[in-house]
Amino acid sequence: MASVSGVVMKLRIFFSLLGILVGLSVVFVFGIKFHNWNIALWGLLSAIPASLTFSLHICYLKGVWQTYPYRLKYMVITGCFFQLAGIIGFVTYLALGFYFQQGLQIYGNGYFLTTVWCFMTWKWGLLLLYFTRSYRQLLCDVYTILPTEAPPLNGDD
Repeated sequence: MASVSGVVMKLRIFFSLLGILVGLSVVFVFGIKFHNWNIALWGLLSAIPASLTFSLHICYLKGVWQTYPYRLKYMVITGCFFQLAGIIGFVTYLALGFYFQQGLQIYGNGYFLTTVWCFMTWKWGLLLLYFTRSYRQLLCDVYTILPTEAPPLNGDD
């Protein structure tokens, strides 16, 4: 795997910053103005893996993963956790929306709009997992310590 080009890295950083800003703005818009705290909390929850993805890209640019590659394992686990939370929330709020026969309501407990932000949480968890694994694979390709063939045991060829 080749290293990431400058334009692609700038786009990754831009979209992760956009994910952070939109997730935080949802807290203020839906929480304070519309009093829909389900959407507000899931928007805040989606901003967390977006910020972790942003920090992942910045650490890649600074070369932090070359010094501390074991931290990538924890980022993979965190990405899996956010994916699982997003899927569970999506299914739960979708079932609640159908059970209570709601439409798309903004005020109060709007369950169908909450599924959108559960999906966004799942998406950022997936992107965190994907980029962490790709950077980890890049590190493994560049810094291979183990030889590909085992040396002979008694010195004979």
